[in-house]
Amino acid sequence: MADHVKIATVAALVLIATSWTPVSAQSLADLKPAPEPLVLQQQGSFFVGGRKMTNPRTGWSELSPDLFGSPQGDVMVDQMYVQFQKPANAGNHVPVVFVHGCCLSAKTWETTPDGRMGWYEYFTRKGYPTYLAEQSGRARSGFNTVGFNEVRDGLKPPSTQPLVLMATAQFAWPIFRFGPKFGEAWPDQQFPMDKVDELYKQVIPDLILTQTPDLLAQFSDPRTSVPTVDTMAQLAEDLGGAVLVGHSQSSGFPTKAVLKGRPGIRGIIQLETGCYGNLDAEQVAALAKVPILVVVGDHFSTPQPPPECVKEMEAVNKAGGDMTFIALPDLGMKGNSHMFMQDRNNLQVADVLIKWIEEHVERRKN
Repeated sequence: MADHVKIATVAALVLIATSWTPVSAQSLADLKPAPEPLVLQQQGSFFVGGRKMTNPRTGWSELSPDLFGSPQGDVMVDQMYVQFQKPANAGNHVPVVFVHGCCLSAKTWETTPDGRMGWYEYFTRKGYPTYLAEQSGRARSGFNTVGFNEVRDGLKPPSTQPLVLMATAQFAWPIFRFGPKFGEAWPDQQFPMDKVDELYKQVIPDLILTQTPDLLAQFSDPRTSVPTVDTMAQLAEDLGGAVLVGHSQSSGFPTKAVLKGRPGIRGIIQLETGCYGNLDAEQVAALAKVPILVVVGDHFSTPQPPPECVKEMEAVNKAGGDMTFIALPDLGMKGNSHMFMQDRNNLQVADVLIKWIEEHVERRKN
């Protein structure tokens, strides 16, 4: 057994034996020193997409009509915020775009809860122009407030106001596969459970229900009108080619982006599923033109790959495509959680993605 797995196992067993108690908070002292300077050609941020609309109830006039004026005005909605780093040694590496999942932000890909290097820095150090996107309606992308203020002012019934989703510790524990029950970690758990509260600090309100009336349908229907998918496809085109990476709630977004029919998507990586077993012939033909990688962690209660992934792989590969499914335990990586980009072996998992990009995307171009 590898040393890092032994350490994680011992730590998890100690936590189980002592029951679950509050842990110490992350501090500046937790940050691990960089192995060497990070040399960048450029670093910045921008927005993709967005549309202008009139917001009839901004709220300011209620506070002071004399000071703030009209209660309505033009606002931008549905845009996607993107931050990026271009390494000085990028060479011919394809840009990689990461999109987070439910109830989180681009913080997902940055420094891990226990202060180690995240994928944002690691992919940059490996020479990849790296882009972190925040789903439309989330975090720095902003969200559409119209429906909430209309209900508050009695212009629409409360039943029309969408739910604001929040992920609690009790919600995250089984979904993120931290352990068999809340407060008990798997013995081989790779997530740094002594810093799990730092993950909970990353949780933010999820307003995706302001953009789609049926969230569950998004996991089974390859079609979508969610703005993030359109902006992901647009970003790949604007970059002149990119690999799109989705995770969890957004795991199927790269597939949906391909089906928008825009050029520029050189490959897609879907973390923690994102498969569709109900693709029609035209959709299969479109996906057969783009290399596809699906990666999942450990401790699923059902066999992997799931039936929808098996069906999609068979259809895409039969059509001449290149779709790969990797369960990390099959590579000898045991104990990975739903959040393996933050697990103790996160850089080892990143190397799996990088190797696939080199072999299935970059060599394909050559």
